[in-house]
Amino acid sequence: MSIEAEGSILETGNPDADVTQDWTAGLDDYSDTIEAKGWSGTADVLKSYVNLERQVGADKVVLPAEGTNLSEWEGWEKLGTPETADGYELNSPEGFEGYSQDLSDWFRGAAHEMRLPATMAQGFHDRYVEYMMSQAETQQNQKLDQKKDWEGELQKEYGNAFDQRVEAARRAIREYGSPELEQLLAETGLGSNPHVVRAFVKMGMTLGSGPQFKDGQTSGQFGTTPEMAMEQMAAIRNHPGYFDPGHAEHKALKAKMNKLSELAYGEDDATANISVG
Repeated sequence: MSIEAEGSILETGNPDADVTQDWTAGLDDYSDTIEAKGWSGTADVLKSYVNLERQVGADKVVLPAEGTNLSEWEGWEKLGTPETADGYELNSPEGFEGYSQDLSDWFRGAAHEMRLPATMAQGFHDRYVEYMMSQAETQQNQKLDQKKDWEGELQKEYGNAFDQRVEAARRAIREYGSPELEQLLAETGLGSNPHVVRAFVKMGMTLGSGPQFKDGQTSGQFGTTPEMAMEQMAAIRNHPGYFDPGHAEHKALKAKMNKLSELAYGEDDATANISVG
């Protein structure tokens, strides 16, 4: 009878076959992460990595590392920055004369240099144009207010002689000026500046003298200003016949005083545009 040997209690076998290896060996620097994630083996690590890739995806943008030159970062195109400045499609405002193609080209170049995504560039462009339009409107309103104040000053100064004085100024410009000067006065608003208007009024008045009042007093074709009227009123008050009803010139002096009073203190509201340009 043969006896089959089933092994010995002293049999050592293959020591490498039964000993379990520690999979975290050599990963001491990551022990905290392994413990936090609850990984029990390499399979858990691989599963976690695969899930991470699925979450990130091909369309995700990897943030630049610290110290990276942002102007050279490749992620800008994924964020919407065009390859060239011409790639920006900017909406130009309608009816705004201050906007030009040169401004549009400059903005495109600056936006691309700063690597702005297209949507951000359009938004910043629109805000900038809105600011420019607001500033232009404010300046225009200020010019109109200044023009109104200037013309009001001249209307008060010239009174009923206003139209004649302004026409005298225009006459001087036609005589001594040029179409370019008229355009300059109109575009800059200086055609309503009191200092400019007064200068041209004097020039126009030197071009000729006007008719006389019926009583022989020279008025000139350029009208009687309130100041001139008050001077003549003072002279009439010194006339002996003004306060003497029996004087031969009393009625004529009273009539002239009434007329001069209207010229000096009249309330006519001259509203015509007085620009001499």
